[in-house]
Amino acid sequence: MKYLLPLIFTLLTITGYSKVINNDNTPSPQDDSKGYQLLKTYCYACHNPYVESKERMLAPPMMMVKKHYKPNYPVKEDFINAIVKWVHHPNEENVLMPGAVRKFKIMPPLAYPEEDLRTIAGYIFDNELEKPMMMQQMHGNKSNHEMQMEKTTVELNDGEKWKVDPAIIKTMKEVNQMLIKFDGTEVSEYQQLGKDVFKKAKMVIMDQSNEGEVFDQLHNFFHGLENNMHQLMKVENVKDGEKYRALLEVHARSFTDYFTTD
Repeated sequence: MKYLLPLIFTLLTITGYSKVINNDNTPSPQDDSKGYQLLKTYCYACHNPYVESKERMLAPPMMMVKKHYKPNYPVKEDFINAIVKWVHHPNEENVLMPGAVRKFKIMPPLAYPEEDLRTIAGYIFDNELEKPMMMQQMHGNKSNHEMQMEKTTVELNDGEKWKVDPAIIKTMKEVNQMLIKFDGTEVSEYQQLGKDVFKKAKMVIMDQSNEGEVFDQLHNFFHGLENNMHQLMKVENVKDGEKYRALLEVHARSFTDYFTTD
């Protein structure tokens, strides 16, 4: 079972979680703030940044959770409310990390005190978090752009397109139409477009019919969309909004270069 919380929580309580990474690329939260202490106590049982291999991961590291939540909830109070809601009532509709859900399944609801969760979420919003040890081992000192390129390379199946369910092709065509037909003129409309596109496109990853190498290639394609979707969600002017809308349109249109129903 992915979430052996009682056992793992006991082990962490006994052994403590004092290990801190110290290097130029990884923030090292060494403070004794209540938020960080609660984060370690409640969250690192599963969202452990010190796991050394994918096979031992129980859930995505908190740094990655923050990376996905903050573009969707750039206002601190909204961010906190979303984290609290997810921990108490996780469900497929509110998934912001579809790849992680496919790998780890949806986490169980946890009856942690709301006050503690709000303190934890506030700390996450305000502070840098530890870079996962596994990422350091895999990527070393590579830039975010270099790591992004590694994750988003989509390859054909020995020169042929990957076969997927017709519903997936339909979903991506709908995504492309959303981007083409968008006629908003306000920054808030571009930000909402990013969220709407994400909500639609994530179904490609959530689709349980995809397994193995096909899923890996779909996941790579989604990563390429995801970065621009996050950028669109947090744009501060119309010029940037149009830039990321156009990039998303080009990327979404290329889906059928790699995937087919035939």
